[in-house]
Amino acid sequence: MRPVPVFASLALVSILALAPFTARAEEIKPPTLSLSGTGTVSGNPDLAIITIGTISGIAAKDLQTSNFSVEPKFVYPTSKSGTRPNTPDIVGYTVRNMVTVRVRDLKLIGSVLNEAVTLGANSINGPQFSVDDPSALEAEARRMAMTDAISKAEDYAGAAGISLGPIQQITEQGSFQPRPEAIMMSRKSADSAMVPVEAGEVSYSATVAVEWALQQ
Repeated sequence: MRPVPVFASLALVSILALAPFTARAEEIKPPTLSLSGTGTVSGNPDLAIITIGTISGIAAKDLQTSNFSVEPKFVYPTSKSGTRPNTPDIVGYTVRNMVTVRVRDLKLIGSVLNEAVTLGANSINGPQFSVDDPSALEAEARRMAMTDAISKAEDYAGAAGISLGPIQQITEQGSFQPRPEAIMMSRKSADSAMVPVEAGEVSYSATVAVEWALQQ
């Protein structure tokens, strides 16, 4: 039998001696504190989105066909025996062509709605207000969410008599933009007067989950 080198034997002994301690160290996880924070920022909208049947006088870049459909109209003729046959007759078609309009000058919304009705639109969805570039509001909402989470963690740690350690993980749980409900308007509901529209405000929210290690 070939002798095992001394340094190899020492290395093997060292690994075997440290293995139980390493396993135990991995099993023992430091205590943590996990909390979530929410931030909400409101801003003035600068964009209105309206879906209508027809419109004119709007820049081409702000017009987009959002839905075009053709549906047949069926009639079930009655046979001489008084019962309906299985095969219906097509007597015509219903064509729906919806266009999405982005109005960037909110003072013109009333004029756009009135013009749409005047030109024969019989279904109007909107306006839905938004911000053309919401990145600044979203960033502020995230900062507020993080500040909220830190404030909560400090309150809990102080009440429990413990100290916060370094942050272990930050996870954005989601952000959303609540919008005012879209109004439905038919041609019968509009008259020759200007349609009053109030833009109000839009809100952007962010929620973040943060995990801290607790100092022993």
